[in-house]
Amino acid sequence: MKLENKKYLLDSNKEVQLNELVGEKGLIMFFYPKAHTSGCILEVQEYEKRNIEFKDLGFNIVGVSGDDVENQNSFSCDYVLNYPLIADVNRELIANFNLEAETTTWENQTIKITKRNTYVLNKNLEVIKEFSDVDPVGHINDVINFLKK
Repeated sequence: MKLENKKYLLDSNKEVQLNELVGEKGLIMFFYPKAHTSGCILEVQEYEKRNIEFKDLGFNIVGVSGDDVENQNSFSCDYVLNYPLIADVNRELIANFNLEAETTTWENQTIKITKRNTYVLNKNLEVIKEFSDVDPVGHINDVINFLKK
């Protein structure tokens, strides 16, 4: 699967072309259900802890959820993330990867839940590896081990 080089809205409220996020060798794109929830907090913190390892391997990181820019921005600021988050409010990327899980009620709102998956993209925005229904923290070692091969 190859992604189109479209513009996406980041937590910083800046629109960027997807290829602007790619590192020397590629991009780690991880999808998470909902900002500010326990598993998602653990996941973004672990990616932040390992961010230098990914950069040393030539890969940048981007997180994606259906949260709006304001929520993504507060999530990024609260956990001092040094990588961007895409606010996929129209759920275009989520739909492209077929990651709609279910609809649920959270804090008196009906929301769509996104599956927790991670993708390794090469410089041409082609998916070269998929990690499906992953553990929020444990799968990050698997991603790094894949990149080291």
